[in-house]
Amino acid sequence: MLDIDNFLTELAIENPRMALMMSKVRDAINQTANATGVDSTAFQSPPHAPQSIQVKASNGLVHVTLTDSSQRSRALNYFVEHDTDPAFSNPHVLHLGASRGGFLTLPAFNDSNVAQNWHFRAYSMLPGSTKPSAPVYFGGAANPTPVSVGGTTQLTPLNSTGSGTASTTGQQGLSGFGIPQFSRTERAGTIKA
Repeated sequence: MLDIDNFLTELAIENPRMALMMSKVRDAINQTANATGVDSTAFQSPPHAPQSIQVKASNGLVHVTLTDSSQRSRALNYFVEHDTDPAFSNPHVLHLGASRGGFLTLPAFNDSNVAQNWHFRAYSMLPGSTKPSAPVYFGGAANPTPVSVGGTTQLTPLNSTGSGTASTTGQQGLSGFGIPQFSRTERAGTIKA
């Protein structure tokens, strides 16, 4: 929050009209920052984590819902990650926006016709925070519950390319909008600032 009250008190003595104008500017900046989930002077703290994630699947169709009874702002966004690896080494990111639920279609088998289970986790993030909330795992963090999505679809997923400003290798899960403000250019194994 932009806090210039001390300055405004001094300015009001010398130039009351200027102090009034600066007060309106401060209020406008702070209102915009609050509405968009940013802070005009610092990064936002990570939001509270959703309390739980529920997953239901049938014939390749997956319905994911989140429970979040914490105090929320309109700027809060939710993310769901799914991976065939319970360690989420290459998670695919689904941005739910303000919604706490969504549908996705996932293949039951890989290209070699071997059944593949899926694992799910979710978190929330504000556009102005550099860290997301703590994640919540379907089945718990220590041992995420594998989900057989059913159906006959065969497809080995391509590697994830991540989300936001995270690396395009897809190996930086739990990034949401991204941790750094800007991404870096990645070329031939080197990262340039």
